[in-house]
Amino acid sequence: MDKVIDIEERIPSMRKKRRRKTNKKFILLVSLFLIVLLSLLYFQSPLSDVKDITINDTKLSDGAFYKNQSGLFTGQSLWGFHTEDIEKRLLKITGVKEVTVSRKFLNNVKITITEWEPIAYIEDKARYDLLLVNGDRIEANEADSLLHAPILSGFTEPDVIEQTIQQLQKMDNSVFELISELQYIEEDKIRVFMNDGYEVHAAIMSFAEKMSYYPEIIAQLPKEEKGVLDIEIGVFFKTFTDYYAELGQGEEDGEETETIE
Repeated sequence: MDKVIDIEERIPSMRKKRRRKTNKKFILLVSLFLIVLLSLLYFQSPLSDVKDITINDTKLSDGAFYKNQSGLFTGQSLWGFHTEDIEKRLLKITGVKEVTVSRKFLNNVKITITEWEPIAYIEDKARYDLLLVNGDRIEANEADSLLHAPILSGFTEPDVIEQTIQQLQKMDNSVFELISELQYIEEDKIRVFMNDGYEVHAAIMSFAEKMSYYPEIIAQLPKEEKGVLDIEIGVFFKTFTDYYAELGQGEEDGEETETIE
């Protein structure tokens, strides 16, 4: 025999379930209303304005310059700009490699800039610009004088400059810091003046490889007099006295010498 369910017994439980559903809907609607209300109050209040713009330490240009170029300013709406637009704007600046713009907390903006590393100074029409590893140049300022980097003189061809940058990047720092100036002679040949008083004649394409042996070679040379080290083909050394004596004799006789001039 089937069990008979009294509808009157079920009514209280049905009412409770219906009441719970109604309460959930009410709470959800109230929550949504409060979220919308708080959002409107936030966007209309000073809390949504940019309070601080922070930029990481940079070398090529200071933070004030990048802040000005970004177009951002304190007091503007934190949500009134697209971070991608600011990043694209800053990436157009010579020397900037990467940019990240992000919103922090309620009203702060953080700009992180990665610059291309400077590799040398390059002579250009009686002035010296900073040469970056990507080949770009920027005007040197007084602060840049603290940067240790060799000077490139007589370099005008872009492909030659690119090859020289690649060679300098391959060099060990201990040797790189000994280089004072590189003079371009012709084709692949360069004359290098070292901070320790020696002069080096080399070929650009093998410069980094040959210069890796520079400390060992110098250690084996006589200490009485410094001179010219030719590493273009093989390794040859002549004191400045012998080198310039032969150079002068060659000019007097009209003969070719072993120099790379």
